[in-house]
Amino acid sequence: MISIGYFPRNINKANYFYIIINICVSAFSFLRSFIFMHVLDLRELGIISLVQTIIMFVGLLQFGLFNGGYRIISLGKKEQLEKANNTLFSYIALLGIPGSFFCLLANYYKWIEDLSFLLLVIGVYFGIFTLVNNWLQNVLIGEQRLSEVNKLNILSYGASTLALPVAYFTGFWGGIIVITIQPLLFVLLCLIDNIELRPTKFTIELDYIKYILSFGFIPFLGGIFTALYTQIERWSITDVLGVEALGSFYLVFLYVSLYQLVPSSLNGIFFPKAIKSYEGKRYEEFKKYIKWYYAVLIGYGLLIVLATIFFLQPVVSLVFPKHILGVGLVYIIMPGLVVQSMSEPIGLILNSSVILKPMLVVNCLNLSLNIAIIVIYIYAGSFTLQNIALLRTISGLFIFLAYVVVYLIIKKRLYKYKTT
Repeated sequence: MISIGYFPRNINKANYFYIIINICVSAFSFLRSFIFMHVLDLRELGIISLVQTIIMFVGLLQFGLFNGGYRIISLGKKEQLEKANNTLFSYIALLGIPGSFFCLLANYYKWIEDLSFLLLVIGVYFGIFTLVNNWLQNVLIGEQRLSEVNKLNILSYGASTLALPVAYFTGFWGGIIVITIQPLLFVLLCLIDNIELRPTKFTIELDYIKYILSFGFIPFLGGIFTALYTQIERWSITDVLGVEALGSFYLVFLYVSLYQLVPSSLNGIFFPKAIKSYEGKRYEEFKKYIKWYYAVLIGYGLLIVLATIFFLQPVVSLVFPKHILGVGLVYIIMPGLVVQSMSEPIGLILNSSVILKPMLVVNCLNLSLNIAIIVIYIYAGSFTLQNIALLRTISGLFIFLAYVVVYLIIKKRLYKYKTT
């Protein structure tokens, strides 16, 4: 049995506020998108989307260094913090060199005709600022300084929210300001308040980078596979059924994004604690974190299922009547979404024990399964939104069952892993 008092002593108010603020951040993103759609014409929306695409692409260039660095920081070894921090800042700084060449070449050869040189520079360098933002958040979360993360997010997103009227009254460039002010302000405020997080020297040691990637590259690939399937799903819907069908699937995208807010926030809370307890061979404490992780996920899943069943259709009918057909699609994907979230604690076990190859195998098999079924749908003439939604549930169930099988295979040696 788990002591009822154990959980509150280790999960303080900052953790709860962290989840709430992440939900508010998502609400801000929704509000920002609504204002952009209202005040910008289609061409301006397209240009902003291109700038955001460049920013997101630059974010992929960390190649798992952030994942691995996050784990190292979570272990709480102060001597590693400065070395990891200097290495990551040095790597991010180096990205400015190819980034500058990209801007020059893309502008000269008109690779992206709709973007001026200034907008190319904004996309690349604010992508780099976003990388710094993400790394600093990883450091603070890894050190369990969630109250600091909460404060910085409130200030940076608060400033971005206050800038929304600028977008409303000035249009395109106001929109650019709204997008770029948040990472800029987060980084500046964080480095002003936390002298120890400022880089102290430029250092690139290939052996140390390999060491970081030994923890982070495979989890990073898992995220790449997920992003790749998302693109395959969206482009296949557009190509086979048309762009209006993709619009009909928008409610599914929105629902998935909102559902995943809490599980991803919970991972930020439990990951550092579990990593540290496992590394310290405090296995009973580690098991308690895993049990609580499951308990919270199950409670959250049940709450969302009930809320979806009773409130989704009336709310969508009232607020988004054009998307009422999407309600049925949400009902189809919901079971898989809930079940897949239950694999997160097993993923935490694998990360804690550094048994990472099974994660790569599961993600590869899942991506292959999804692509194969989409191809079958197309050639069998059964490619419909309902079947694509069903595929999401099949995928979620497959991931959960695969992770359970992995856990059963490694269970006997799991808690001997650090004692041999």
